[in-house]
Amino acid sequence: MRVSTHGKSQIIAIVDQLTGLGMKTGLASAVSGLVFLLVIVWGGHISVATKVGAHEKAYLEQGVALATRMLVIGALVAVISLVIRFPREAILGQALLLAGVSLYFGVPLAFGWTIEPSAVSGNATFTSIVRAIRSAGGILLLPGLTLVLRDAILRIWIGLSVRRVLARRQAEKDEQLRKRRLPKLLAHCWDMEFCRDFVRKVCPAWEARKSCWRIKRGCYCEERTILLAMTAEGRNNEYGQGFIKALGLDKPAKSQLSQKLKRERCRRCAIYAEHQRQKYQVLSPVVFPAILLPLYAFYGPISSRVATVLEKADRFLSFMTYRQAGDLYAFDTSAPTLTVLAIVWLTIIAISYALRILEYLVFELKV
Repeated sequence: MRVSTHGKSQIIAIVDQLTGLGMKTGLASAVSGLVFLLVIVWGGHISVATKVGAHEKAYLEQGVALATRMLVIGALVAVISLVIRFPREAILGQALLLAGVSLYFGVPLAFGWTIEPSAVSGNATFTSIVRAIRSAGGILLLPGLTLVLRDAILRIWIGLSVRRVLARRQAEKDEQLRKRRLPKLLAHCWDMEFCRDFVRKVCPAWEARKSCWRIKRGCYCEERTILLAMTAEGRNNEYGQGFIKALGLDKPAKSQLSQKLKRERCRRCAIYAEHQRQKYQVLSPVVFPAILLPLYAFYGPISSRVATVLEKADRFLSFMTYRQAGDLYAFDTSAPTLTVLAIVWLTIIAISYALRILEYLVFELKV
């Protein structure tokens, strides 16, 4: 059965309300649980619990169990609500990834720096706290990594496939003119489709043989060029002469604009925007060899450094989770695969942010 527009609106409103409630309750629950667990660990309550009576110890364990459930369930509800509510926001994946890394790696690392290992060695309460924090970090980390990789792949795909959003050419357009002005990369302003022959005759950029964005004068940024082009045919006409004198077109042009205002005027020009688009089209493929060639040249040192970081992280996490030497898992057996996956992930992230920086320089700063 086909859902009506009103029904779709009601469903969207219900989902919006539910996700909003999930974000508020989930974040509040997760933050409350995390703060309680951090207070328990850094407040010294774990070491004190071994010296108090059974009643106080049971009360502490119940509080820790409740806080761990609040943290994990709250994080899960908040992440699901955020992903459903903001599926296309690029900042969401980055925020989840950062928060997940902080909880999964950062908090246990902070525990290792600030707490004596002998004070918590073999303590089941501390172990449950670390596992809960890492579980919450994993709940944030996996969706965040997925969203970041999705955005990176989409950005790379868009950068590879040149987006040509050109208007359909009008049927009556002169075929000879269209063939004469074939699109060029990094073309001059008079080689683009914006230029017209009747304007070119009086265009200062064409006379100087310099693009309009270099001399800061042209048909799209000052009305004098267009007025001159429109009145060029009326110079031998009595009424046309009067019109030209009334507009002051018979006198030399004196620009009173500063260079800053002229540059700002070029930034808003459609011709310069097309020039920047062509510049991005030329520069964006250069990003890939700029990232991949240094990676290929220094793959040995990079892979060695990444493997060392992964090994240290695994060793630290093994200590924090009290993993025994006889466990089935061994880092040495999976180290090459994990190293390659980490390098691939870092390469994708580097290409994505390099393209983003290039977009910012070309389209925002107009470099």
